[in-house]
Amino acid sequence: MTAPTKILFLDIDGVLNSHRTVTIHGGPTEFGGKPRGGGFPHDFSESGMKKFDPVAVALIRQVCIETDCSIVLSSAWRVLFSAHECANSLDLPIIDKTPNLADVRGAEIKAWLDQHPEVEHYAIVDDNSDMLESQRSNFVQTDGLEGLSYRDFCALRDILDGRGTGHQRKALVWEDM
Repeated sequence: MTAPTKILFLDIDGVLNSHRTVTIHGGPTEFGGKPRGGGFPHDFSESGMKKFDPVAVALIRQVCIETDCSIVLSSAWRVLFSAHECANSLDLPIIDKTPNLADVRGAEIKAWLDQHPEVEHYAIVDDNSDMLESQRSNFVQTDGLEGLSYRDFCALRDILDGRGTGHQRKALVWEDM
């Protein structure tokens, strides 16, 4: 099997599930948008899976199909579950996960990329902004209240096909290590 040359680094909370989906399946939110009554799912049980946005999961799957990319899990979920468990539960081509370095997520992504020089194109999708400045053009920041949008999907597809750059939703402080 040939090593993948296109990689999507995937966060889960705020991308594949959101305050919007949790509110529907976990109860109302408090003022300020914080979910209560269950919060984000932390497993792949039937009740946990209901909190995933099926459209967001399908859009990520479509990015992988259209760009022929594989997924590396950069989410905190990588500490709780294997890449195989996540791939099977979400029906996504998750092949690996970033190392847990107790550092900013961008540094963990860089460490994974340093070990895989065959990667030609990569994109990062996350609702948090803890990426390195050098990753800015590869980074699509979702709105954690809403999750993955169609605009985010288009940006990821363009980045992985070498036709575009990322977008961020709020002021960011970029730090390279």
